[in-house]
Amino acid sequence: YLRILTKSLRPLPEKWEGLVDQEQIFRRRYLDLTINPDRRELFRRKTKFWDANREFMNSRGFEELQTPVMELVPGGADARPFVTHHNALDQDFYLRISPELYLKRLLGGGFEKVYTIGPNFRNEGIDDEHLQEFSAIEWYWAYASYRENMELVRDCIRHVAKSVYGKTEFTRGDHTFDLANEWEEVDYVEIIKQKFGVDIFTTSDDEMLKILEENGVNLDEGEISRNRLVDNLWKVIRKTISGPAFLVNEPKFMSPLAKSKADNPELTERFHVLLAGSELGNGYSELNDPVDQLERFKEQQKARDAGDEESQMLDIDFVEMLEYGMPPASGYAHSERLFDFFENITAREGTLFPQMRKKLDDTTLEIYDI
Repeated sequence: YLRILTKSLRPLPEKWEGLVDQEQIFRRRYLDLTINPDRRELFRRKTKFWDANREFMNSRGFEELQTPVMELVPGGADARPFVTHHNALDQDFYLRISPELYLKRLLGGGFEKVYTIGPNFRNEGIDDEHLQEFSAIEWYWAYASYRENMELVRDCIRHVAKSVYGKTEFTRGDHTFDLANEWEEVDYVEIIKQKFGVDIFTTSDDEMLKILEENGVNLDEGEISRNRLVDNLWKVIRKTISGPAFLVNEPKFMSPLAKSKADNPELTERFHVLLAGSELGNGYSELNDPVDQLERFKEQQKARDAGDEESQMLDIDFVEMLEYGMPPASGYAHSERLFDFFENITAREGTLFPQMRKKLDDTTLEIYDI
């Protein structure tokens, strides 16, 4: 007795080379997974990666809560958002670039340890480390300082590495890093001064632009602002740092949501995780002064109105929440890029179905007459 379960009208490629190039692999991921069992194991490890994040956060008393993906005012990062239209409300919404401002609203509502894992969307360029849609974990811890949060972050990343891979040493490109080592601290202001002789508070924009051009960095005219100039100087330096390390002492004008340091209000209680020449996590002591927050939002909105599409929008509802009172807290986020770095793969290789330009090959067009 024979029962046909499904039709198979096309033969599978006899070997891996049957898929011509990486673009074909991404477009026909189902063939990739069928032919290459190692690829299935890769994505099973990705599931374990997120399971390990959840396991760690739950063990530390954090609660996982969901926040909106469609927002009236996107915030929580410097990024260009995607726009969509809500037909029932007849109003434009934005796909979230970060869940930050809603998670902070939960702090204002009485939750003390909260996190979410889910998708974010940033309408930016594609490269080996970035895609427009990506998953991330983000958490907020009431009554904790950024220093306490740095310890939590370090322990979380070590736990995830050991849980998924059974080790703490990894290689990415020319970089090798061991998470079990002491995590050094890199001073944002000082390292730019040491490398380029630039004081980020006093050096002119023209001088910084010249230094960037000498180092092969050319910005479009619409991208030239003090924030972008300083950030790109740092990125030149960052490529040389293997880590593990924390970047600290970032300036207030680069950190619109971070609390200023008590001993130097021009700097903030902010940190980034540095691994293999990249920033793989961002955290800080949260700004909970509504007056200060409103002024920073206004500065960001001014930059946005002047043409910087990555500057943050004024979210007056969030300021109102702060006026009722939000406890001091520290927050942090890392995305699936951390998994990609552990695996030493690109963002598209680590994504099951990455977005691609629509394209039909000649055979398909001929067969289906479309």
